[in-house]
Amino acid sequence: MELLSLLYPHSLSLAVSMKRRDKRHYPADSLKTPRFTGPFTFARLPHVREPEGLDAAFIGAPFDGGVVFRSGARFGPSAVRQGSLLLRLYNPALGVKPFDILEIADMGDITVVPSSLERTYENISDAIRKLLQARVTPVVCGGDHSITLPILREIKSVHGKIALIHFDSHLDTVDSHFSLRYTHGTVFRRALEEGLIEGDRSVHAGIRGGLFSEDEIKRAEEEGFTVISMDDIDRIGARKVAASIAKRVGDYPCYVSFDIDACDPAYAPGTGTPEVGGLTSREALLLVRGLTGLRLVGFDLVEVSPQYDHGEITAILAANLIYEFMSLLALSKIKRG
Repeated sequence: MELLSLLYPHSLSLAVSMKRRDKRHYPADSLKTPRFTGPFTFARLPHVREPEGLDAAFIGAPFDGGVVFRSGARFGPSAVRQGSLLLRLYNPALGVKPFDILEIADMGDITVVPSSLERTYENISDAIRKLLQARVTPVVCGGDHSITLPILREIKSVHGKIALIHFDSHLDTVDSHFSLRYTHGTVFRRALEEGLIEGDRSVHAGIRGGLFSEDEIKRAEEEGFTVISMDDIDRIGARKVAASIAKRVGDYPCYVSFDIDACDPAYAPGTGTPEVGGLTSREALLLVRGLTGLRLVGFDLVEVSPQYDHGEITAILAANLIYEFMSLLALSKIKRG
């Protein structure tokens, strides 16, 4: 108890003060019904079709038409739902029961068009717009990283330019692949060009591996981004890095995009563009938990490709990272009263 209070000084008081409300949306009771019984939804939350009455919604975007290497992220949302079955009600690290605080449900998957990025973008925009109009925070599971761009477009229409916290092994700021301007590696180049994100408040974290040119990182920094490499995280430590990210973002509305390949292939082999030397699962959790107190307006987790996974370790890690983000949203709601 004493150690927990030192690491997360807010957690114990929150744990004491929270009482479960009458909830319309709540996970199935795993002490009464086995976790391996379906239908399978994220964290065994109820499945709903409409966003009214929700604080946040888990929604899948099973599209991988933007990849330039290994495909398969279209199966990510279903794998992450399966990997979420062991999630429980209380998050002791953050001292919160997110499903007690939030009205949250699984809204299923956005209807994607496998052969058309343009049509899929239209469908993603429509779905996210519907959530935002109902004042519901989107918690999106991809799919490849190309799905983030239409989400950011809709976020901008409500919140204006936002700060971006981007966990990834790659910058995803390439201008084009094979003369194509819309892929999973160009998403933040387009976001900058479209004025969706505020570079001076934004961060790329976990960057490592080879680059297409020696100017990639320099160019990102010239556009205002803070670029935090894995060498930086090794040297500084995950807790201090998270604190520095939070300080940079400040009180700006903030969107978090987490590419699972930010994590080392030893912890997340199930992804399309693995890079050695990445985050451990523990470091990834610490980085997300360290975003407590930010004005979070949305989250996505992308690039889970279960056919390269084994033992569901990537899907289970992805599900836990999403659960941590939901816990952050619950803490934010408590803070707002």
